[in-house]
Amino acid sequence: MITSTISQYDSSTLTSAAYNYKHKTLTVHFNHASYLYTGVSHSDFEAFNKADSQGKALNEFIKGKYEYEK
Repeated sequence: MITSTISQYDSSTLTSAAYNYKHKTLTVHFNHASYLYTGVSHSDFEAFNKADSQGKALNEFIKGKYEYEK
């Protein structure tokens, strides 16, 4: 059973993201900082992860919807 996954991105702002399926946490690593989003649904993570642009997907599926800490 997969409990977490890490993805690397070719993006000007995001470098990578890690998702924990059990705890529903998404850690997004930027060039300047990292953010931990909590309670992220599997479907929102998949939409974010498979998007053509993770920056746009972060704004569409994650930001403003889930609590986070820097």
